[in-house]
Formats: sequence, C-alpha cells, structure tokens
Amino acid sequence: MEYLELGDLQDYVLDQKQPLPEFEAQRIMSQILEGLELMHENGYAHRDLKPNIADFGISKRIEDGSGKPSTRKGTEGFIAPEIYELTQRGTLYAVDIWAAGEIMFQLLTKQPTFKHLGLLFNYVQTPDIFPSDQLLANEVSQFGVEFVLSLMHPTPAGRISAKDALQHRLIDHILPYNRQSAPVAYKEAHTTLSLDSVTEQLASWNTTKSPESPTASTPDSMTGKFASSNTIKPPETFETFVPKTEELGASSLQTSSNETVKFQPVEQRSSRSVQIPLPLRPMSQTSLANSVPFSPDGRLMASACNDTTIQLWDNMTGTLYRTLIGHSESVNSVGFSPDTKWVASGSCDYTVKLWQTYVTMHKTLRGHSNWVTSVAFSPDGELVASGCFDNTIKLWSTINGTIQKTLVGHSDAVRSVTFSPDGKFVASGSYDNTINLWNTMTGTICRTLEGHSRWVTSVAFSPDGKLVASGSDDNTVNLWNTMTGTICRTLEGHSNRVQSVTFSPDGKLVASISLDSTIRLWGTTTGAAYEVLQAHSDRVQSVTFSLDGKVLISRSNDKTVKLWNIVFGGLYDM
Repeated sequence: MEYLELGDLQDYVLDQKQPLPEFEAQRIMSQILEGLELMHENGYAHRDLKPNIADFGISKRIEDGSGKPSTRKGTEGFIAPEIYELTQRGTLYAVDIWAAGEIMFQLLTKQPTFKHLGLLFNYVQTPDIFPSDQLLANEVSQFGVEFVLSLMHPTPAGRISAKDALQHRLIDHILPYNRQSAPVAYKEAHTTLSLDSVTEQLASWNTTKSPESPTASTPDSMTGKFASSNTIKPPETFETFVPKTEELGASSLQTSSNETVKFQPVEQRSSRSVQIPLPLRPMSQTSLANSVPFSPDGRLMASACNDTTIQLWDNMTGTLYRTLIGHSESVNSVGFSPDTKWVASGSCDYTVKLWQTYVTMHKTLRGHSNWVTSVAFSPDGELVASGCFDNTIKLWSTINGTIQKTLVGHSDAVRSVTFSPDGKFVASGSYDNTINLWNTMTGTICRTLEGHSRWVTSVAFSPDGKLVASGSDDNTVNLWNTMTGTICRTLEGHSNRVQSVTFSPDGKLVASISLDSTIRLWGTTTGAAYEVLQAHSDRVQSVTFSLDGKVLISRSNDKTVKLWNIVFGGLYDM
C-alpha cells in the first residue's frame, strides 16, 4: 500500500468533500470491471468486493459451472440479496456484480444504497423503489442511473455480466473531464460530450398513463447478458431527462474523400431462393404494421399499426412489452431515438407524437396539414424529421416540440425521410419521383436527385454518408453518390414496387422489399443480387438489420415478424 499515495478507494472517497464526479467514478468502475471480467472468464468469483482493501480471502473457483452461493459470506452493505435468501439463488458471479453496483452507488453519492436490511427487503419485493433519486440529486446522467440499475437488479439473472457492463453506454461514453478534480482519473484531457440535462419545459408534456402497464422481461440466461427489467422500466424520475440542444453546424455536401465512389462491373450471378425452415423467433402481430424498426440498443422492436397504436416488443422473449395508445388514425411510421429513450410516430391523424419508451409520457406535435408518412430522429436525438402528404418536411425540437424548420421544395407528397450519419443533411423521397438532399441548418436544398420514372417510396443513407439508396414504384433501387448526385448503380430484379430499402451496418449490403413479396440483398460494390428471400405468406412491409448486421428482421402482412440469421454472402439456419 505504500505505493498507493491516495490510499485505498474507501479512504479516498471519504477524504472527498463531495461524491466523486461521474466521469471519475466511470473510470474507476471500468478498471474494477476489467478485473472482474478476468476473474469470471477464468472461473473465479471474488465474493467480497468492496471499496476498502480487498483481498481474495473468500474467493472461490467455480468448478461445477453453477457456483451457487452456499454460505453467507461477504462484507455487510455489499452482500447481494440472494445471499440473505431474499430472492432466488444465482451464480457467484452475480454476487460480484451486485457488489460492484454498490461501490458505484457509493462513489456517486457517498451513501449506502440501502441503510438496513429492511430497505433491501422492500426493494426485492418492489424493484420500482430503488433509490435512484439520490443519484439524480447528485446530477448523475441517464446512463449512470441505468448502469447502476443494471448492476443491482434484485435477481441474479437480471444483472448484467462484467463483460457486458464494460460495453455499457456509461463506460463507453466519454464524460466531461476536469484535470484538477480527479487525481485518480486519466491524466490526459478527454474529448467532452454534453451530458443529458434537466429541463422545465417538459412540465407541460402529457403524462396521461397508458391503459397498459409495462411489464419487463427477465433474461432466461443466468449471465444477465441483456439489461435487466430495471433497465427496461426505469423509475418515473427519468421523465425529466431530454437531450441537450446544441447549435447545428453548417457544412457543404461532401464526403471525407475527394474521390467519387467507384463500382466494379455487375457480377453475373443468378439470384436464388433460400429456404429457412425456422426463423430465429416469429412474433405474432395483433394488427397490420407499417413500420418495424429495431431499437438502437437491440432490446426492443416497434410496430406502427393500422389500429392507431404502436406496439413495443421485447426482442429476447418475442413478447409484447407495451402498447402506446394516443393516435386517432393509422400510424404510418415509427422510429427510436439514438439512446432508445424516445419513440417518434407519424400518423394519418396529421400529428407526430414523441413517446418515452420506458415510462408513460408523450408529446403531440401539431403543424402538418395532411397524413404524416415518415419520421426519423437525428443522430444526436435533438431533432425529429417528419415527411407529409402536404409536400413538406418539418424538423422538430425534441426538447420543446417546436418546429425548427419547414422544408419546402417537393411538388408532391413526401413518402420517406432520413438523416445523414452526421446529422447535417436530410434525404427525402417523394411522389414527384425525386430525392432531395437538404441542409438541416439552413433548410435549403443542396441537391435534387432525378432518375426514377415513378414514385420514390423509401430512402436511406449508407453508414459513411457517401451513398443514398432509394426504392421506387418503378420496381428498382438506385444507389446515388451524395457528392455528385449521380446514379452509381441501378439495381433491377423486383417485379413490383419497392417498398423499403436499408443498408447493413457495414454498408456492404442493401436490403430491399417489394410488393412482389420478396426481400433482396444487394452488394453495394458490385450491384449483384446476393440472395432472394421468400418465406412470408403475404407481402413484406418492412425490413431492417440488427446492429451487428447478423440478423435481418422482416415484417409481413401475414402478421408475423421473422428474424433471419444472416452471413454476408449467404444465409445459414439456426
């Protein structure tokens, strides 16, 4: 210990007048989790993790694979509820995760999470009463609150693993750094990103409770790989958090390179139908859906339904998580914010609604004079774009719901809108057969892309922003160079209208769906049709890739959603 000039973590925290700033607690916890991950991967559980000097006196090697707690050992205040037999037993690894959560809570508040066993018992019985208000009082961000909740789920199965905790958005997120106030944090300055801020403007938002109470699902695996039900259903205090608004910067429409995108000649390869006996998980829809996106964190899927509702589905279980009720007409489009905290929806009732994903609260945005056909969040979550049958696109502030810009330039209805990866541009596809690229700061048209002979039904940016894909009623998909506005490739093969297009996360594939009831996968470099998928019993209405690009999700008029396990260049069965 003579080499540790600041003493152990317990002494260091006690010496501070205030709780540690979140960025410092983040860096400390990331190192603790690295140690736990190494132990757990090698089959060891610590069993007595705490801020003061921690030896390995009661550490245990897990030889039987389960490692169920058998004795009540540990340090009071850091003992998991299953050790007290307040909940079902789990692995000893989950005991370590609970203790890490307690350490994190104390770093951020200088207070124990539960001051006596009775409060811990109450939390196990009623998980919604977790004392997150203490974290919020110390200006801990949404990421921070979620992170602690994921570590301190009352059941062992609901806790995140050390490996996945290291991938959590809090640990991954670069928080504001102050050299003087953090002697144990990194010595070099960090790039700063704005934290979520609290705003009083949300006080006027509609907080009417949904008729359906949300029910969170607990993972089947004892590893807690996915977030716990506390993460799925955070406390009501989360209603006060919204993204911080920053000024949009102007930029000309250009790529990071001066070179135009070059394509090789089309590979002469015949498409083939691939039979998949069993998708990953079929989800039975209760109503026809018009839009089915995955949430950015991969936990949920949303369905924009003809019955005026939005349905949120748990991707782990394939069950309905909650139904959002508020529109008076069919919902045409739905989209998640980048942090999954919000859902935007556009409807035939002429409105856009912003919903909080995990608590019952929404805001109605009025300004369009006809059906809202498409909605999309900006990459920073600060804006929502909506396309409408009134020929316009509106950019809305997600903080106060006001219209920031109205984009006017199409001569017919706008069918699809999407933001570029850097948020500086919006692409819109219209029934006037064109695609417009707009500057989001000025609201002006940067470029009009002309080449389709009929309606443009769908547009999508490639992950690097260099390409735009467009689907059309002329049965084709066009790939456009955003810098020059020229067509790089026309993808032909569908025998009916192309309803939707989307890029894979690495930009190597484009998926398109058509009224011919097929899904086609195209190579963006060669234009070759890699696969033709035919398995739904009715027309496919929407398709999207999972975050890792390994799963393709399709939704059909047969009221099912199918998840395809995909390997680039082919498919394989589960």
